[in-house]
Amino acid sequence: MMRRYIFCLIVVCSLADQARGQGVTFNASVDKNRVAMGEQFGMTFTLEGATGGKNFRPPAFTDFLPLSGPNQSTQMNYVNGVMSSSVAYSYILQPRAEGKFTIGPATIEAGGKQLQTQPVVIDVVKGSAQPKQQAQQQANADIGKQIGDNLFLKAEVDRSRVYQGEQITVVYKIYTRVSIANYNLTRIPALTGFWSEDLDVPRQIQLTREVVNGKQYNVGILRKVAIFPQRSGAMELDPMEVTCAVQVQNRRRSNDFFDQFFNDPFGSTNVNHKVASPPVKITVLPLPSENIPPAFNGAVGKFTMESWLDKRQTKTNEPVTLKIKISGHGNLKLLQAPSLNLTSDIEKYDPKISDNITKDGDRIGGSRIFEYLLIPRHAGDQKIPSFTFSFFDSEKKNYSTLNSPEFTLNVEKGNEVTSAPIAGLSKEDVKLLGEDIRFIKSGNISLHQRGENFVGSAGFYLLAVTPVLAFIVFIFFQRRRERTLGDIAGLRYRKARTMAKKRLAAAKGFLEQKKKEEFYAEISRALWGYVGDKLGIAPAGLSLDSIRASLEARGVLPEVVATLSGTLEHCEFARFAPSADSLEMDSMYNKAVELISTIEGQLR
Repeated sequence: MMRRYIFCLIVVCSLADQARGQGVTFNASVDKNRVAMGEQFGMTFTLEGATGGKNFRPPAFTDFLPLSGPNQSTQMNYVNGVMSSSVAYSYILQPRAEGKFTIGPATIEAGGKQLQTQPVVIDVVKGSAQPKQQAQQQANADIGKQIGDNLFLKAEVDRSRVYQGEQITVVYKIYTRVSIANYNLTRIPALTGFWSEDLDVPRQIQLTREVVNGKQYNVGILRKVAIFPQRSGAMELDPMEVTCAVQVQNRRRSNDFFDQFFNDPFGSTNVNHKVASPPVKITVLPLPSENIPPAFNGAVGKFTMESWLDKRQTKTNEPVTLKIKISGHGNLKLLQAPSLNLTSDIEKYDPKISDNITKDGDRIGGSRIFEYLLIPRHAGDQKIPSFTFSFFDSEKKNYSTLNSPEFTLNVEKGNEVTSAPIAGLSKEDVKLLGEDIRFIKSGNISLHQRGENFVGSAGFYLLAVTPVLAFIVFIFFQRRRERTLGDIAGLRYRKARTMAKKRLAAAKGFLEQKKKEEFYAEISRALWGYVGDKLGIAPAGLSLDSIRASLEARGVLPEVVATLSGTLEHCEFARFAPSADSLEMDSMYNKAVELISTIEGQLR
C-alpha cells in the first residue's frame, strides 16, 4: 500500500513539473480526411501538457452522425526520465451526405485559459469503404454480434386473444448482460388500429433478474402502455427500436507495467447498438352479434352509472343541469353520451364532457361525466324519462344495460311578457296606458305636408333588405367557420408555427433556468410538433423516415432535411449526455429557430 502512495506522489509531482515546463496544446485529428458514404471514421481531440481540462465542448456535428462518443481516455508516457500526459476525447462519425464539409473547433479550459482546436475538412465521396474500412466494419460486426447475443428488446402482452375494445397491457422490456451507458428511443410503435394510454413506469429504470434460455439477464421496463383494439381480426404490434450506448472494454495484450496500470478504468469505449422488439400478433374477436341492446355504442369494460339534477324546482326559461357519471374500467375516452328522449317542453343542449382518468396498476379506469344543460319552456311538472347506458361486460363476456331513475322537474311560471285582451284591463292597466300613450293635441292645429311618405322610399327598402342580407352573411361566415374547424389537418397546418413558437418560448425559459433535460425535450417537441402539423402527419405516424420523405416531396432541400434529422437526434442524445453548458444549449435554441424559419420558407 505504501508503494502505491509513493508511486502516485511521484506521478503528481512529475506532472506538475511538466505542466510548468512545457506548454499546453489542444489539437484535433481524424484517421482519414477522405471517406465514402456509409463509411465510418474516427475523430480525436487531444489535450497535451496538462493533467486534465474542464468544460470540454465538442463542435456541432451537423453534417455527420455521431455513432459513438465522447469516449475519454488518459495516457501517460515516461521517456528519458521525463513524464508527459494527455487526455483524449474520441468520436466515431458517419457522414450524412456527399460533399466537402468542415468540422468546427472544439474548446476546453486548461492551464487557466480557454483553448480551441483548428477546423478539420472532410471530403465525403460516393463509393464503398476501403479494404481497411471493410476490415474495421467486420470487426464492428463481430462486436455487434457479441453484443446482440447478450442484449435484446421484448414486448410482452398480458393477453393475445381479446374482444374488440378490450384492454391489453403491453410492457416493453430490455434484457441485457452487458453494461449500458445510456439509451435513446429511435422508433416508437405506431399502434395503428388501437387507442392507447401510457401507463406509469419509474423514471429511473429499476433492474430485476430473469433467466432466459439458461442465461441470467438484468431486465428493465422501458415503457408500459394500455391499448384497446378498435377493429376485429388479426392485428400486429409494430416493433419498438432503441439505440443503446454499450460500454466495451479495450483489452491490451501487453506486459508493460503502465499498460496494465491504466487498462481499467480508462480502457472502455461506448459502441452504439440498435435493438428492436419482435412484432407481436394479436387476435381480436368481434363483439357478439346476438342480443345487442339498442343503447349500445361500443363501450367495453366494467361500468356503473350515476345521474342527478342540480335542482328539482325551477322557473320557465331558467337552466337546469343534468349530470351523468359513468365510472369503471375500460375505454373511457371512447364512451358516448346516453341518449335523452325529452318532450318539446324542455330544450336540450349538447353535453359538456369531462374526464377523470386513473391508472389503477395496469388497468385504465376512472370516470367520464356528461353535463347536459336543460331549459324548460313551459310551467308544470316536467318529466325526464329514464335513459339507459349499455356496454359489453369484458368480465362476464356479455352485454349489460344500466338504467337511470326518472326525474320530475317542478317548473313554475317565470317573468314572461304576455299580452292580455283590451276588454279585460284593470285600473292598474289603465294607469299604465296613461303613462305610455300621449294625448292627442287640441286647439288650433296647423297641418302641412312634410315631404313624401317613408313607405315606398329608398330608405324604406334599404331597411327592409338589410336584415336579410345580414342573415345571409352570417350564414356564410358560420358555415365557413364550421368548415375551418372541421378541417383538422388544415387547422394544424395554419397553427403549426404558432404552436412551435409557444414551445420554443417554453424552451427559452428552461434555457435561462439551465434545466438541460427539460430544455432539450421542449426543443424536440417543438421540432417534431411543427413538422408533424405542417405535413399533416398524425403523432402516431411520426418517424424520421416519414419526415424525410414528406419534406423532400414538398420541396425542402436535402441538406435542410439532413440538418433537421441531425438536430432531432442530437436533442435525444444531449438529454442523456453527462453535461451540456449554456453555450451549447443557446446554439441549439438558435438552430431550432432557424430551422423552422427555413422549412417555413421552402415548403410548397
